Amino acid sequence: MKQKFSFLFLAAMALCMTTGCAVSDYDGFENRQTQAESKLFGLDVSIIAGDPAVDGTYAYTVKYDNRGGRDVNMKIISYRNPVPDSFTRDGQVDRDGDDVQGRAGILGGKFLPQYVAVDPLPDCQFEANITQDHSGLGGPLATACLTVNEEIDKDLDLQAAFSSLGDLIGQVFSGALNNGFTAELTGLVINGVEAPLPRAVSIHSKANGLRPHSLSIDLTQPGGRELIQAILNRTPDDVPVSVGLRFSGGMKIDVPSHIRVAFNHQALGSLL
Repeated sequence: MKQKFSFLFLAAMALCMTTGCAVSDYDGFENRQTQAESKLFGLDVSIIAGDPAVDGTYAYTVKYDNRGGRDVNMKIISYRNPVPDSFTRDGQVDRDGDDVQGRAGILGGKFLPQYVAVDPLPDCQFEANITQDHSGLGGPLATACLTVNEEIDKDLDLQAAFSSLGDLIGQVFSGALNNGFTAELTGLVINGVEAPLPRAVSIHSKANGLRPHSLSIDLTQPGGRELIQAILNRTPDDVPVSVGLRFSGGMKIDVPSHIRVAFNHQALGSLL
């Protein structure tokens, strides 16, 4: 199976790794039809927030037919496995989107739909696109608007691509990070404004010799609640913002301009 991938997935993960968000908007690739569900590559993330309705592992798929123009029935499914760190097998053998629903993660549990969105229009409508909510939370903690993202599908039409992301990726290639690593999140950038965190938040990841994958974050750790509070203090409620992350050692990840996120303050505040 051929697949297109780069390291923009790190930036996309930055949107969701603090909250386990729902993907509400997507445009997909021009003239492409998915074979049933296509998995959004690299967006798997594990969250521990201290709320059993939120804790777990998240994965995302899309279903569309853009052969006659943008599909007005673009379908986006946000899956949740209630077991934290129970990822799909992305990073070893990348799993097709059709092999997510109802399947077990590596530590057990099953991936079941948490949110279903239907996106009829380009640009970002966020929660207006959510047609099914199985969370019991009264809406997602955050919603992400993506234009395109690397996909994993069975139809073999995505071309291979590969690029590096500075020293982090160089260390993965060299074997210096051949199992896993921890990055210390020290600040956010909201709409271009720096927001340092009072205490760093540890984010754990694995590496497979080619790239990092499977990010995990425990928001009950020291600094986790301060991270949530920083989001509440620095963002408007349910209004799209641009997001960047700052790490100890000087590493920076800025989300591309075509990706935006909106935070649900009421739902996030319930975690404090």
